[in-house]
Amino acid sequence: MAALLLTAWTVEAQPVYKYWVEFTDKRGTPFRLDAPEEYLGPRALERRARQRIQLDSMDLPVNPAYVEALQQEGLTVLHRSKWFNGVIAYSADSLADDREWPDFVRGVRLCEVSPLSVPDTDVPNLGYSLPVFDYDTLFGADYYGGGYAQISQLNGQMLHRCGYEGKGVLIGVCDCGFPGVDTAAIFDSMRAEGRLVATRDFVWPMEDNVFNMHSHGTHALSTMAVLVPGMYVGTAPKASYVLCRTENVLSESLLEEYNWTVAAEWLDSLGADIISTSLGYFFFDDSTQSHSLEDLDGRTAPMSRAAGIAVSRGMLVVNSAGNDGWSEPQHLNVPADVSQVLTVGAVDSAGVRADFSSFGPTATLCIKPDVMAMGVNVISASPDGLFRYTNGTSLSCPVMAGMMACLRQRFPQLTPGQLCDSVRSWGSLAAFPDHFSGYGIPDFSHAVSGIPVGIGNGEGQGEPFLLYPNPARREVTVVLQSSGRVEVYDLKGGRVFFREVDNMTGQVKLPLLPAGVYLVRVSTARGIECRKLVVD
Repeated sequence: MAALLLTAWTVEAQPVYKYWVEFTDKRGTPFRLDAPEEYLGPRALERRARQRIQLDSMDLPVNPAYVEALQQEGLTVLHRSKWFNGVIAYSADSLADDREWPDFVRGVRLCEVSPLSVPDTDVPNLGYSLPVFDYDTLFGADYYGGGYAQISQLNGQMLHRCGYEGKGVLIGVCDCGFPGVDTAAIFDSMRAEGRLVATRDFVWPMEDNVFNMHSHGTHALSTMAVLVPGMYVGTAPKASYVLCRTENVLSESLLEEYNWTVAAEWLDSLGADIISTSLGYFFFDDSTQSHSLEDLDGRTAPMSRAAGIAVSRGMLVVNSAGNDGWSEPQHLNVPADVSQVLTVGAVDSAGVRADFSSFGPTATLCIKPDVMAMGVNVISASPDGLFRYTNGTSLSCPVMAGMMACLRQRFPQLTPGQLCDSVRSWGSLAAFPDHFSGYGIPDFSHAVSGIPVGIGNGEGQGEPFLLYPNPARREVTVVLQSSGRVEVYDLKGGRVFFREVDNMTGQVKLPLLPAGVYLVRVSTARGIECRKLVVD
Protein backbone atom coordinates (compact mmCIF):
# COMPACT_ATOMS: atom_id res chain seq x y z
CA MET A 1 0.00 0.00 0.00
CA ALA A 2 2.32 2.66 -1.26
CA ALA A 3 0.14 5.58 -0.25
CA LEU A 4 0.60 4.76 3.44
CA LEU A 5 3.60 4.35 5.70
CA LEU A 6 2.69 1.58 8.12
CA THR A 7 4.36 -0.66 10.64
CA ALA A 8 3.68 -4.35 11.25
CA TRP A 9 1.41 -5.74 13.98
CA THR A 10 1.26 -9.12 15.63
CA VAL A 11 -2.11 -10.68 14.97
CA GLU A 12 -3.20 -13.57 17.17
CA ALA A 13 -5.89 -15.26 15.08
CA GLN A 14 -6.11 -18.51 13.20
CA PRO A 15 -5.10 -17.77 9.59
CA VAL A 16 -6.45 -19.47 6.48
CA TYR A 17 -4.91 -19.91 3.06
CA LYS A 18 -6.41 -17.60 0.44
CA TYR A 19 -6.08 -18.45 -3.24
CA TRP A 20 -6.83 -16.99 -6.62
CA VAL A 21 -8.43 -19.70 -8.78
CA GLU A 22 -8.80 -18.97 -12.50
CA PHE A 23 -11.20 -20.80 -14.78
CA THR A 24 -10.65 -21.79 -18.40
CA ASP A 25 -13.98 -20.57 -19.78
CA LYS A 26 -17.55 -19.51 -19.03
CA ARG A 27 -19.10 -22.36 -20.96
CA GLY A 28 -22.49 -23.33 -19.55
CA THR A 29 -23.10 -20.12 -17.61
CA PRO A 30 -26.83 -19.39 -17.26
CA PHE A 31 -26.25 -15.66 -17.74
CA ARG A 32 -26.85 -14.07 -21.16
CA LEU A 33 -25.72 -10.91 -22.92
CA ASP A 34 -29.31 -10.19 -23.96
CA ALA A 35 -30.45 -10.17 -20.30
CA PRO A 36 -27.90 -7.84 -18.65
CA GLU A 37 -30.37 -6.67 -16.02
CA GLU A 38 -29.61 -9.93 -14.18
CA TYR A 39 -26.07 -8.77 -13.34
CA LEU A 40 -25.93 -5.01 -14.07
CA GLY A 41 -28.05 -2.37 -12.36
CA PRO A 42 -30.06 0.36 -14.13
CA ARG A 43 -27.37 3.02 -13.60
CA ALA A 44 -24.74 0.71 -15.10
CA LEU A 45 -26.87 0.01 -18.16
CA GLU A 46 -27.64 3.72 -18.59
CA ARG A 47 -23.93 4.54 -18.44
CA ARG A 48 -23.17 1.90 -21.06
CA ALA A 49 -25.92 3.23 -23.33
CA ARG A 50 -24.81 6.85 -22.92
CA GLN A 51 -21.24 5.99 -23.89
CA ARG A 52 -22.28 3.45 -26.55
CA ILE A 53 -20.43 0.61 -24.83
CA GLN A 54 -21.37 -2.88 -25.98
CA LEU A 55 -21.56 -5.78 -23.56
CA ASP A 56 -19.23 -8.71 -24.14
CA SER A 57 -18.36 -12.05 -22.58
CA MET A 58 -16.23 -10.35 -19.93
CA ASP A 59 -19.44 -8.92 -18.47
CA LEU A 60 -20.95 -12.36 -17.92
CA PRO A 61 -20.63 -13.73 -14.37
CA VAL A 62 -18.64 -16.91 -13.81
CA ASN A 63 -20.34 -20.27 -14.23
CA PRO A 64 -22.05 -21.09 -10.87
CA ALA A 65 -21.50 -24.80 -11.57
CA TYR A 66 -17.74 -24.21 -11.47
CA VAL A 67 -18.08 -22.47 -8.11
CA GLU A 68 -20.13 -25.35 -6.72
CA ALA A 69 -17.57 -27.86 -7.95
CA LEU A 70 -14.77 -25.94 -6.21
CA GLN A 71 -16.69 -26.06 -2.96
CA GLN A 72 -16.91 -29.82 -3.40
CA GLU A 73 -13.11 -29.76 -3.61
CA GLY A 74 -12.98 -28.29 -0.09
CA LEU A 75 -12.54 -24.61 -0.94
CA THR A 76 -14.82 -21.84 0.31
CA VAL A 77 -15.42 -19.07 -2.22
CA LEU A 78 -15.18 -15.49 -0.93
CA HIS A 79 -15.52 -13.48 -4.14
CA ARG A 80 -16.19 -14.10 -7.82
CA SER A 81 -14.56 -12.14 -10.65
CA LYS A 82 -16.30 -12.05 -14.00
CA TRP A 83 -13.63 -9.87 -15.63
CA PHE A 84 -10.85 -12.35 -14.78
CA ASN A 85 -13.15 -15.41 -14.83
CA GLY A 86 -12.15 -16.79 -11.47
CA VAL A 87 -12.68 -16.68 -7.73
CA ILE A 88 -10.97 -15.78 -4.48
CA ALA A 89 -11.31 -18.83 -2.24
CA TYR A 90 -9.82 -20.11 0.98
CA SER A 91 -8.89 -23.33 2.72
CA ALA A 92 -8.08 -24.03 6.35
CA ASP A 93 -5.03 -26.00 5.18
CA SER A 94 -2.40 -25.37 2.55
CA LEU A 95 -3.13 -27.04 -0.76
CA ALA A 96 -0.52 -29.36 -2.24
CA ASP A 97 1.27 -27.95 -5.29
CA ASP A 98 0.76 -31.18 -7.22
CA ARG A 99 -2.95 -31.43 -6.48
CA GLU A 100 -5.10 -32.39 -9.44
CA TRP A 101 -7.90 -29.97 -10.28
CA PRO A 102 -10.99 -30.28 -12.52
CA ASP A 103 -10.48 -29.53 -16.21
CA PHE A 104 -12.19 -26.13 -15.92
CA VAL A 105 -9.46 -24.82 -13.58
CA ARG A 106 -6.72 -22.99 -15.47
CA GLY A 107 -4.54 -22.24 -12.45
CA VAL A 108 -4.41 -21.82 -8.67
CA ARG A 109 -2.16 -19.31 -6.89
CA LEU A 110 -1.64 -18.78 -3.17
CA CYS A 111 -1.97 -15.05 -2.53
CA GLU A 112 -2.21 -14.55 1.23
CA VAL A 113 -2.30 -16.33 4.59
CA SER A 114 -4.45 -14.28 6.97
CA PRO A 115 -7.41 -14.45 9.39
CA LEU A 116 -11.00 -14.45 8.17
CA SER A 117 -12.21 -12.01 10.80
CA VAL A 118 -11.10 -8.53 11.82
CA PRO A 119 -8.17 -8.97 14.23
CA ASP A 120 -8.49 -7.59 17.74
CA THR A 121 -5.59 -5.16 17.50
CA ASP A 122 -5.00 -1.45 17.78
CA VAL A 123 -4.19 0.25 14.50
CA PRO A 124 -2.90 3.84 14.65
CA ASN A 125 -4.89 6.47 12.82
CA LEU A 126 -3.42 8.56 10.06
CA GLY A 127 -2.01 11.96 10.97
CA TYR A 128 1.55 13.05 10.30
CA SER A 129 0.98 16.14 12.45
CA LEU A 130 -1.83 16.10 14.95
CA PRO A 131 -2.95 19.61 15.97
CA VAL A 132 -6.61 20.21 16.64
CA PHE A 133 -7.39 23.44 14.87
CA ASP A 134 -8.91 26.58 16.35
CA TYR A 135 -11.65 26.92 13.76
CA ASP A 136 -12.44 30.54 14.55
CA THR A 137 -8.92 31.78 13.84
CA LEU A 138 -8.00 29.37 11.05
CA PHE A 139 -11.18 29.15 9.04
CA GLY A 140 -13.09 32.32 9.87
CA ALA A 141 -16.29 32.77 7.91
CA ASP A 142 -14.92 31.57 4.56
CA TYR A 143 -17.33 29.14 2.89
CA TYR A 144 -14.72 26.45 2.16
CA GLY A 145 -12.94 26.64 5.50
CA GLY A 146 -10.17 24.05 5.68
CA GLY A 147 -10.87 22.84 2.15
CA TYR A 148 -10.09 26.15 0.49
CA ALA A 149 -6.37 25.70 -0.27
CA GLN A 150 -6.67 22.49 -2.29
CA ILE A 151 -9.81 23.63 -4.11
CA SER A 152 -8.59 27.10 -5.02
CA GLN A 153 -5.29 25.71 -6.35
CA LEU A 154 -7.38 23.95 -9.02
CA ASN A 155 -9.84 26.86 -9.43
CA GLY A 156 -12.48 24.33 -8.44
CA GLN A 157 -14.62 26.98 -6.80
CA MET A 158 -15.42 28.26 -10.28
CA LEU A 159 -17.26 25.02 -11.08
CA HIS A 160 -18.97 25.01 -7.70
CA ARG A 161 -20.26 28.55 -8.24
CA CYS A 162 -21.94 27.33 -11.40
CA GLY A 163 -23.76 24.63 -9.49
CA TYR A 164 -21.45 21.76 -10.41
CA GLU A 165 -20.68 20.12 -7.07
CA GLY A 166 -20.87 16.48 -8.13
CA LYS A 167 -24.63 16.13 -7.77
CA GLY A 168 -25.89 12.95 -9.39
CA VAL A 169 -22.38 11.50 -9.76
CA LEU A 170 -21.58 8.21 -7.99
CA ILE A 171 -18.01 7.80 -6.70
CA GLY A 172 -16.64 4.48 -5.50
CA VAL A 173 -13.85 4.86 -2.92
CA CYS A 174 -11.53 1.88 -2.37
CA ASP A 175 -9.38 2.00 0.77
CA CYS A 176 -8.50 0.23 4.02
CA GLY A 177 -11.22 1.55 6.32
CA PHE A 178 -13.60 4.42 7.03
CA PRO A 179 -13.99 4.72 10.83
CA GLY A 180 -16.13 7.66 11.92
CA VAL A 181 -17.90 8.09 8.59
CA ASP A 182 -20.98 6.43 10.09
CA THR A 183 -20.98 8.56 13.25
CA ALA A 184 -18.96 11.82 12.95
CA ALA A 185 -21.04 14.99 12.64
CA ILE A 186 -18.92 16.29 9.76
CA PHE A 187 -20.43 13.56 7.55
CA ASP A 188 -24.00 14.30 8.67
CA SER A 189 -25.09 15.89 5.39
CA MET A 190 -23.86 12.93 3.33
CA ARG A 191 -25.78 10.48 5.51
CA ALA A 192 -28.91 12.66 5.90
CA GLU A 193 -29.20 13.27 2.16
CA GLY A 194 -28.77 9.60 1.29
CA ARG A 195 -25.48 10.20 -0.51
CA LEU A 196 -23.77 7.34 1.34
CA VAL A 197 -25.26 4.79 -1.02
CA ALA A 198 -23.61 1.50 -0.03
CA THR A 199 -20.59 -0.11 1.65
CA ARG A 200 -18.86 -3.46 1.28
CA ASP A 201 -15.89 -5.12 2.95
CA PHE A 202 -13.88 -7.25 0.51
CA VAL A 203 -11.13 -8.02 3.06
CA TRP A 204 -13.30 -9.39 5.88
CA PRO A 205 -16.61 -10.06 4.07
CA MET A 206 -18.02 -12.21 6.88
CA GLU A 207 -18.23 -9.16 9.13
CA ASP A 208 -18.81 -6.67 6.31
CA ASN A 209 -18.10 -3.53 8.33
CA VAL A 210 -15.94 -0.88 6.68
CA PHE A 211 -16.22 1.53 9.62
CA ASN A 212 -13.29 0.18 11.64
CA MET A 213 -9.53 -0.34 11.48
CA HIS A 214 -7.34 2.31 9.85
CA SER A 215 -8.66 5.84 9.20
CA HIS A 216 -6.83 6.34 5.91
CA GLY A 217 -10.09 6.06 3.96
CA THR A 218 -11.82 8.54 6.25
CA HIS A 219 -9.16 11.17 5.56
CA ALA A 220 -9.29 10.56 1.81
CA LEU A 221 -13.09 10.62 1.66
CA SER A 222 -13.32 13.84 3.67
CA THR A 223 -11.42 15.85 1.05
CA MET A 224 -14.30 15.15 -1.35
CA ALA A 225 -17.44 14.56 0.68
CA VAL A 226 -17.55 16.89 3.71
CA LEU A 227 -20.07 19.73 3.49
CA VAL A 228 -19.93 22.00 6.55
CA PRO A 229 -19.87 25.59 5.21
CA GLY A 230 -17.54 27.84 7.16
CA MET A 231 -15.61 24.87 8.52
CA TYR A 232 -14.83 22.52 5.63
CA VAL A 233 -16.18 21.89 2.14
CA GLY A 234 -14.71 19.15 -0.07
CA THR A 235 -14.20 19.04 -3.82
CA ALA A 236 -17.41 17.05 -4.51
CA PRO A 237 -19.74 17.96 -1.63
CA LYS A 238 -22.92 16.93 -3.45
CA ALA A 239 -21.72 13.65 -4.99
CA SER A 240 -22.89 10.23 -3.80
CA TYR A 241 -20.46 7.64 -2.47
CA VAL A 242 -19.92 3.88 -2.22
CA LEU A 243 -17.23 2.77 0.23
CA CYS A 244 -15.19 -0.40 -0.32
CA ARG A 245 -12.50 -1.94 1.86
CA THR A 246 -10.04 -3.71 -0.45
CA GLU A 247 -6.78 -3.14 1.46
CA ASN A 248 -5.72 -5.32 4.41
CA VAL A 249 -3.78 -2.82 6.46
CA LEU A 250 -2.08 -5.60 8.46
CA SER A 251 -0.22 -7.13 5.52
CA GLU A 252 0.82 -6.52 1.93
CA SER A 253 -0.06 -9.20 -0.59
CA LEU A 254 -1.15 -9.81 -4.15
CA LEU A 255 -4.62 -10.70 -2.86
CA GLU A 256 -5.34 -7.00 -2.39
CA GLU A 257 -5.09 -6.46 -6.14
CA TYR A 258 -7.73 -9.15 -6.66
CA ASN A 259 -9.84 -7.61 -3.88
CA TRP A 260 -9.76 -4.33 -5.80
CA THR A 261 -10.75 -6.12 -8.99
CA VAL A 262 -13.93 -7.63 -7.55
CA ALA A 263 -14.72 -4.31 -5.86
CA ALA A 264 -14.41 -2.52 -9.21
CA GLU A 265 -16.77 -5.08 -10.76
CA TRP A 266 -19.30 -4.46 -7.99
CA LEU A 267 -19.00 -0.71 -8.49
CA ASP A 268 -19.54 -1.25 -12.20
CA SER A 269 -22.75 -3.16 -11.50
CA LEU A 270 -23.99 -0.33 -9.25
CA GLY A 271 -23.37 2.21 -12.01
CA ALA A 272 -20.45 4.09 -10.44
CA ASP A 273 -19.11 6.93 -12.56
CA ILE A 274 -15.71 7.29 -10.86
CA ILE A 275 -13.42 5.06 -8.79
CA SER A 276 -11.07 6.94 -6.47
CA THR A 277 -8.26 4.79 -5.05
CA SER A 278 -5.51 6.07 -2.76
CA LEU A 279 -3.74 2.71 -2.90
CA GLY A 280 -0.95 1.26 -4.99
CA TYR A 281 1.26 -1.82 -5.03
CA PHE A 282 4.81 -2.79 -5.94
CA PHE A 283 6.55 -4.65 -3.07
CA PHE A 284 4.80 -7.44 -1.13
CA ASP A 285 5.56 -9.28 2.10
CA ASP A 286 6.24 -12.36 -0.03
CA SER A 287 8.97 -11.07 -2.33
CA THR A 288 8.08 -13.65 -4.99
CA GLN A 289 4.83 -11.73 -5.53
CA SER A 290 6.50 -8.31 -5.87
CA HIS A 291 6.43 -6.44 -9.15
CA SER A 292 9.39 -5.38 -11.24
CA LEU A 293 9.93 -2.17 -13.18
CA GLU A 294 9.19 -4.16 -16.33
CA ASP A 295 5.75 -5.01 -14.94
CA LEU A 296 4.77 -1.33 -15.01
CA ASP A 297 3.38 -1.56 -18.54
CA GLY A 298 -0.29 -1.12 -17.67
CA ARG A 299 -1.08 -4.71 -18.66
CA THR A 300 0.80 -7.10 -16.37
CA ALA A 301 -0.26 -6.49 -12.75
CA PRO A 302 -3.76 -7.80 -11.91
CA MET A 303 -4.92 -4.43 -10.59
CA SER A 304 -3.62 -2.65 -13.67
CA ARG A 305 -5.46 -5.05 -15.95
CA ALA A 306 -8.63 -4.54 -13.91
CA ALA A 307 -8.28 -0.74 -13.98
CA GLY A 308 -8.04 -0.81 -17.76
CA ILE A 309 -11.17 -2.95 -17.95
CA ALA A 310 -13.00 -0.59 -15.57
CA VAL A 311 -12.28 2.33 -17.91
CA SER A 312 -13.46 0.28 -20.90
CA ARG A 313 -16.77 -0.13 -19.06
CA GLY A 314 -17.18 3.66 -18.87
CA MET A 315 -15.85 4.38 -15.39
CA LEU A 316 -13.21 7.04 -14.78
CA VAL A 317 -10.43 5.61 -12.58
CA VAL A 318 -8.45 8.14 -10.52
CA ASN A 319 -5.43 6.75 -8.64
CA SER A 320 -2.61 8.05 -6.46
CA ALA A 321 0.85 7.97 -8.02
CA GLY A 322 2.40 6.70 -4.79
CA ASN A 323 4.80 8.05 -2.17
CA ASP A 324 7.98 6.40 -3.43
CA GLY A 325 9.68 9.38 -5.04
CA TRP A 326 12.75 8.80 -2.87
CA SER A 327 12.73 4.98 -2.83
CA GLU A 328 15.24 2.69 -4.50
CA PRO A 329 14.42 1.78 -7.14
CA GLN A 330 12.18 4.77 -7.73
CA HIS A 331 8.88 3.46 -9.09
CA LEU A 332 5.25 4.13 -9.69
CA ASN A 333 2.74 1.79 -8.10
CA VAL A 334 0.14 -0.21 -9.95
CA PRO A 335 -2.37 0.73 -11.27
CA ALA A 336 -0.79 4.18 -11.71
CA ASP A 337 1.00 2.69 -14.74
CA VAL A 338 -2.19 2.36 -16.79
CA SER A 339 -2.39 4.94 -19.58
CA GLN A 340 -6.20 5.23 -19.29
CA VAL A 341 -6.04 5.86 -15.52
CA LEU A 342 -5.84 9.47 -14.29
CA THR A 343 -2.73 9.22 -12.10
CA VAL A 344 -2.32 12.03 -9.56
CA GLY A 345 0.91 13.25 -7.99
CA ALA A 346 1.34 15.64 -5.06
CA VAL A 347 2.37 19.29 -4.80
CA ASP A 348 2.43 21.74 -1.90
CA SER A 349 0.23 24.84 -1.63
CA ALA A 350 2.75 26.80 -3.74
CA GLY A 351 2.52 24.24 -6.55
CA VAL A 352 5.96 22.71 -5.91
CA ARG A 353 6.18 18.96 -6.42
CA ALA A 354 6.54 16.97 -3.18
CA ASP A 355 9.78 15.00 -2.94
CA PHE A 356 7.88 11.86 -1.96
CA SER A 357 5.57 11.95 -4.99
CA SER A 358 6.28 8.99 -7.29
CA PHE A 359 7.04 9.65 -10.92
CA GLY A 360 7.45 7.81 -14.22
CA PRO A 361 7.84 6.95 -16.91
CA THR A 362 6.09 3.61 -17.17
CA ALA A 363 7.71 0.61 -18.84
CA THR A 364 6.04 1.77 -22.07
CA LEU A 365 7.37 5.34 -21.60
CA CYS A 366 3.91 6.70 -20.90
CA ILE A 367 3.99 10.07 -19.10
CA LYS A 368 3.04 9.60 -15.46
CA PRO A 369 1.70 11.12 -13.32
CA ASP A 370 -0.96 12.74 -15.47
CA VAL A 371 -1.76 15.71 -13.24
CA MET A 372 -0.92 17.15 -9.82
CA ALA A 373 -2.97 18.29 -6.85
CA MET A 374 -2.26 19.38 -3.31
CA GLY A 375 -0.83 16.57 -1.17
CA VAL A 376 1.32 18.42 1.38
CA ASN A 377 -0.22 19.72 4.61
CA VAL A 378 -3.70 18.96 3.34
CA ILE A 379 -6.38 19.48 5.96
CA SER A 380 -8.56 16.39 6.23
CA ALA A 381 -10.96 14.87 8.75
CA SER A 382 -10.29 12.22 11.38
CA PRO A 383 -12.79 9.67 12.75
CA ASP A 384 -13.28 11.89 15.82
CA GLY A 385 -14.58 14.68 13.60
CA LEU A 386 -11.50 16.85 14.08
CA PHE A 387 -9.30 18.13 11.27
CA ARG A 388 -5.58 17.44 10.94
CA TYR A 389 -2.74 18.07 8.50
CA THR A 390 -1.98 15.03 6.34
CA ASN A 391 0.52 14.36 3.56
CA GLY A 392 0.66 12.06 0.58
CA THR A 393 -0.66 11.33 -2.89
CA SER A 394 -3.39 9.59 -0.88
CA LEU A 395 -4.86 13.09 -0.44
CA SER A 396 -4.10 14.57 -3.85
CA CYS A 397 -5.94 11.66 -5.49
CA PRO A 398 -9.38 12.23 -3.88
CA VAL A 399 -8.98 16.01 -4.16
CA MET A 400 -8.67 15.47 -7.92
CA ALA A 401 -11.34 12.75 -8.05
CA GLY A 402 -13.84 15.12 -6.46
CA MET A 403 -13.15 17.77 -9.06
CA MET A 404 -13.52 15.15 -11.79
CA ALA A 405 -16.97 14.37 -10.37
CA CYS A 406 -17.90 18.03 -10.82
CA LEU A 407 -16.55 17.84 -14.36
CA ARG A 408 -18.58 14.68 -15.00
CA GLN A 409 -21.71 16.53 -13.85
CA ARG A 410 -20.82 19.44 -16.16
CA PHE A 411 -20.22 17.20 -19.18
CA PRO A 412 -22.23 13.98 -18.70
CA GLN A 413 -21.87 13.09 -22.39
CA LEU A 414 -18.07 12.80 -22.32
CA THR A 415 -16.18 9.50 -21.99
CA PRO A 416 -13.51 8.93 -19.32
CA GLY A 417 -10.84 9.40 -21.99
CA GLN A 418 -12.30 12.72 -23.10
CA LEU A 419 -12.52 13.95 -19.51
CA CYS A 420 -8.87 13.02 -18.91
CA ASP A 421 -7.75 14.64 -22.16
CA SER A 422 -9.54 17.84 -21.20
CA VAL A 423 -7.96 18.02 -17.75
CA ARG A 424 -4.49 17.33 -19.14
CA SER A 425 -4.97 20.13 -21.67
CA TRP A 426 -5.77 22.52 -18.79
CA GLY A 427 -2.58 21.63 -16.92
CA SER A 428 0.08 24.20 -16.04
CA LEU A 429 2.63 22.07 -17.93
CA ALA A 430 0.37 21.10 -20.83
CA ALA A 431 2.77 22.52 -23.41
CA PHE A 432 5.77 20.66 -21.98
CA PRO A 433 4.68 17.68 -19.84
CA ASP A 434 7.35 15.69 -18.03
CA HIS A 435 7.71 12.49 -16.01
CA PHE A 436 7.90 14.30 -12.66
CA SER A 437 4.70 16.36 -12.72
CA GLY A 438 2.97 15.19 -15.89
CA TYR A 439 0.76 17.90 -17.35
CA GLY A 440 0.92 19.89 -14.13
CA ILE A 441 -1.85 21.45 -12.06
CA PRO A 442 -5.10 21.71 -14.06
CA ASP A 443 -7.20 24.86 -14.06
CA PHE A 444 -10.84 23.78 -13.80
CA SER A 445 -12.09 27.28 -14.55
CA HIS A 446 -11.78 26.30 -18.22
CA ALA A 447 -14.75 23.99 -17.70
CA VAL A 448 -17.17 26.85 -17.08
CA SER A 449 -16.68 28.30 -20.55
CA GLY A 450 -18.23 25.45 -22.52
CA ILE A 451 -17.23 22.19 -24.20
CA PRO A 452 -13.50 21.48 -23.80
CA VAL A 453 -11.24 22.19 -26.75
CA GLY A 454 -11.25 19.31 -29.22
CA ILE A 455 -14.52 17.84 -27.93
CA GLY A 456 -17.65 17.96 -30.06
CA ASN A 457 -20.69 19.84 -28.79
CA GLY A 458 -23.04 17.86 -26.59
CA GLU A 459 -26.74 18.08 -26.14
CA GLY A 460 -28.06 21.08 -24.28
CA GLN A 461 -25.06 23.29 -25.00
CA GLY A 462 -25.92 26.70 -26.39
CA GLU A 463 -25.13 30.38 -26.02
CA PRO A 464 -27.46 31.72 -23.29
CA PHE A 465 -25.38 34.90 -23.10
CA LEU A 466 -22.53 36.70 -24.80
CA LEU A 467 -19.47 38.08 -23.04
CA TYR A 468 -17.08 40.40 -24.87
CA PRO A 469 -14.31 41.25 -25.17
CA ASN A 470 -12.64 38.34 -23.44
CA PRO A 471 -9.78 38.65 -22.56
CA ALA A 472 -10.48 42.28 -21.76
CA ARG A 473 -8.52 45.39 -20.86
CA ARG A 474 -11.33 47.86 -20.55
CA GLU A 475 -15.10 47.74 -20.54
CA VAL A 476 -16.81 44.33 -20.69
CA THR A 477 -20.36 43.78 -21.93
CA VAL A 478 -22.72 40.93 -21.06
CA VAL A 479 -25.64 40.35 -23.44
CA LEU A 480 -28.53 38.13 -22.30
CA GLN A 481 -31.03 36.36 -24.50
CA SER A 482 -33.72 36.70 -21.82
CA SER A 483 -34.31 38.25 -18.40
CA GLY A 484 -31.92 37.16 -15.69
CA ARG A 485 -29.27 37.93 -13.14
CA VAL A 486 -25.60 38.73 -13.75
CA GLU A 487 -23.02 38.07 -11.05
CA VAL A 488 -19.22 38.34 -11.12
CA TYR A 489 -16.99 36.52 -8.64
CA ASP A 490 -13.26 36.72 -8.03
CA LEU A 491 -11.12 33.60 -7.54
CA LYS A 492 -11.61 33.73 -3.78
CA GLY A 493 -15.33 33.33 -4.28
CA GLY A 494 -16.16 36.93 -3.40
CA ARG A 495 -18.95 38.55 -5.38
CA VAL A 496 -17.70 41.78 -6.93
CA PHE A 497 -20.74 42.62 -9.10
CA PHE A 498 -24.47 41.91 -9.20
CA ARG A 499 -27.34 43.16 -11.36
CA GLU A 500 -30.82 42.07 -12.43
CA VAL A 501 -31.38 42.38 -16.20
CA ASP A 502 -34.80 42.37 -17.85
CA ASN A 503 -35.41 41.41 -21.44
CA MET A 504 -36.04 45.04 -22.31
CA THR A 505 -32.50 45.98 -21.30
CA GLY A 506 -30.90 42.80 -22.57
CA GLN A 507 -27.39 43.75 -21.64
CA VAL A 508 -25.18 45.14 -18.89
CA LYS A 509 -21.74 46.71 -18.88
CA LEU A 510 -19.46 45.51 -16.12
CA PRO A 511 -17.44 47.99 -14.05
CA LEU A 512 -13.70 48.29 -14.60
CA LEU A 513 -12.12 45.32 -12.87
CA PRO A 514 -8.54 44.87 -11.62
CA ALA A 515 -6.37 42.51 -13.65
CA GLY A 516 -7.14 38.88 -12.86
CA VAL A 517 -9.45 35.96 -13.57
CA TYR A 518 -13.17 36.16 -12.78
CA LEU A 519 -16.25 34.01 -13.03
CA VAL A 520 -19.27 35.57 -14.76
CA ARG A 521 -22.43 33.74 -13.68
CA VAL A 522 -25.74 34.33 -15.46
CA SER A 523 -29.01 32.94 -14.07
CA THR A 524 -32.03 32.78 -16.38
CA ALA A 525 -35.14 30.65 -16.72
CA ARG A 526 -32.96 28.16 -18.59
CA GLY A 527 -30.74 27.65 -15.56
CA ILE A 528 -27.27 28.80 -14.58
CA GLU A 529 -24.46 29.29 -17.10
CA CYS A 530 -20.96 30.54 -16.44
CA ARG A 531 -17.98 31.92 -18.32
CA LYS A 532 -14.43 32.62 -17.31
CA LEU A 533 -13.39 36.25 -17.81
CA VAL A 534 -9.75 37.24 -18.05
CA VAL A 535 -8.87 40.88 -17.42
CA ASP A 536 -5.33 41.81 -18.49
